[in-house]
Parts: sequence; C-alpha cells; structure tokens
Amino acid sequence: MDSSDSSENGLLRLSKVPLGISLMFYSLELAALAGIPIFVMPVVRLAYGVIPSLLTPVMHGLPILLLVAGILGFVGKALCLTAPTEMRGRHAIYLAVILEVLATSVFVTSKFVTVPKLVAGSSSLLAIAALACFLLFLEELGRFLHDDDLASRSAELLKLGIVFVANVVLMLVCAVAIPVAAFVLGIGVIYFGLLGVIRYARLLLDFKRKLAPS
Repeated sequence: MDSSDSSENGLLRLSKVPLGISLMFYSLELAALAGIPIFVMPVVRLAYGVIPSLLTPVMHGLPILLLVAGILGFVGKALCLTAPTEMRGRHAIYLAVILEVLATSVFVTSKFVTVPKLVAGSSSLLAIAALACFLLFLEELGRFLHDDDLASRSAELLKLGIVFVANVVLMLVCAVAIPVAAFVLGIGVIYFGLLGVIRYARLLLDFKRKLAPS
C-alpha cells in the first residue's frame, strides 16, 4: 500500500463512511432474509392450499424485518454524507439521500392519504434512482481508495441494475399482449435480480473489509 492509499484510507476512517457501509451491508442481509419467505410462501400455499399456522408469525414478522432493514439502509446512506471533501463525486450520496427521503415520504403518504396511482408508484422509481446514485458513490469511493476492482464492480452492478429494470418494464408491457414473452422475461427478472443482490452483497462486504481498521 503506497502513501497516497494510506492517506485516503485514513481520511475515510476518520469519517462515518465505514460504519455507513457496514449498515448498508446489514440492511441488505436483513432484506434478503425477509425475501426468502416472500418467495417460499406461494409455493407452500400451492402445496397445502393454505399457509400453515406455524408459519403465520413469520409472515407477521416480515414487515418489521423490512422496516428495520429500511432504517439501517437510510442511516447507512446518511452516514456516508461524512465522506471527505477531498473525494470526488460526493454529490452522488447527497442525491441518494434526498431521493431516499422523497421515496419514503411518497410511500408513507400513500398509505394514509389517497393519491393518484402514478404518484404512489413514483416511490419505487425514486428508490431505484436513490440506489443508482449510491452505486455511483461507491464507484467514486473505489477510485478514491485507488481500488480499480471495487470501482469497476460498482459500475458493472449499476449496468446490471439497468438491465434488470429494462426486463421488468418489458415484462409488464408484454404481460397483456404476449404472455409467453412475459414469462421468459419474468425468468430474466428473477435471474438478474438474484445476481444483483449477490453481487451487491459481495461488493458491500469487500468495501467493509477494505475500510476496516488494519
């Protein structure tokens, strides 16, 4: 490790970015854990006709798990606002936090007040945009650390996310007119989604290790 690399690592460790990245990692792990029952329950319902009473507490616990994951994710992003002023691309994390606040505000409002479907649906688009900005921040963070591997993997994950969103849009468009195409695209959505989650988890874990005290 050269002196410049040590200097950048030192600046970041004086900030709250390492803690923010760790919270983002734990947030993703909790969300993934909550996602397992969501995928499994339809299969259980198909096999048994109903969801066994033994699994009912699990279903009731999912919203709490997702809420905790969301809080950890937001706090993680907010802590990354403390990135050193010497780091280029810091504006990306500011945009990510602002978009996250807007997405949450729209989502919560739609639960208590009747709003147009287009407005309610915008919360998902804002959340996706917030994630994209966070990945841009990670790319710049990798460059600041002089780690080309982390920077390139962040950029590749963003491209994978674009492919995933494109698949979702095409699937929804084809759902009415071309059901077979929608089914094939649905498989692509599942594949790219799982691949993205795995790569995102590995990326955050490697950033976490990179920023850990020596």
